This record gives sequence, structure tokens and C-alpha cells, in this order.
Amino acid sequence: MKLLGFKVPDTIMKLCKPAQVYLVLSLISLIFFLISMSDVNNKVLEAEPEGEGIHHYTSGGLVINVLFTILWIYLLNYICQFKYGKKIAWFIVLLPFFFMGLMLIGLLCAVSFIALQTSKNKVLKKELNGSGSKKEVVGLEPAIDSKKKPFVSELLR
Repeated sequence: MKLLGFKVPDTIMKLCKPAQVYLVLSLISLIFFLISMSDVNNKVLEAEPEGEGIHHYTSGGLVINVLFTILWIYLLNYICQFKYGKKIAWFIVLLPFFFMGLMLIGLLCAVSFIALQTSKNKVLKKELNGSGSKKEVVGLEPAIDSKKKPFVSELLR
């Protein structure tokens, strides 16, 4: 089979769909890793021209990444052979995307909560700064009113 003009090896075509999807995603991540590796190396060499760069650090990471990808593809393909294996393999492949979505939703909720609390704090500061010692802030009543006898719960505050 040909894909974008390249002949795809039979071993890749024999993989189950979750393993093929994981392979494609891993190849994309490896390409980004190589690009970032060369970019960081160029910046390190600009900062320190006599240095060796960072190839001895990042090439080890690249080898580990490739070995990890091969191991996961083999494991996903093995899981696909069982009765519910394809569903489990799809779950394993898509699980990181699910967690990233949950983290994104959590981050958005946290940011909106912080923004809401910040705006409430600003309003309260304006009300407190704008009121003199004799004026009261709207919505806040004194704990003890001099005209009526206080309840025990008000005294315990």
C-alpha cells in the first residue's frame, strides 16, 4: 500500500488500528523532538561556542523514546489479539488525550475562579477605601447593635 507516495511496509499494515495510530502519533512526537533538539543545541552553541552542545544528552533521550515507542506498539498489537483487545488498546491510546482534556478543563475552572475572586476582592477594597470610619460597608452589619441586646451567638463570633 502507498501512503503519500511512500510504500508502507507490510509489518506496519499488519498492526491493529490502535497500534498504527500510536505509531503515527509517536513519529510526529519524534519529529518534534528532533526539531527541538537541534534548536536547543544551536542556542547552547551560540551561548557557549567552545562547548560540545547537548547532543550527548538528547541523543540518549531519543534512543529511549524510540525503544519505548517500539515496546508500546508491540504491546498494543499483542493486546489487540484478545476478545476485547481492540477496545482496551483504543482506551490505552486515547487515555492521555482524555487526561489532557480533564487537566485543561480543571485549569480553565481554576483560572475563572481566581479571576472571580480577584474581581470580588477589588470591589471590596474599593468599598472599604471609599467608606469613612462612620460609614458602613454595604452588606456588612455591625456584630453588636447598641439599641438591642445581642444574642449569645453574636457575642461568640
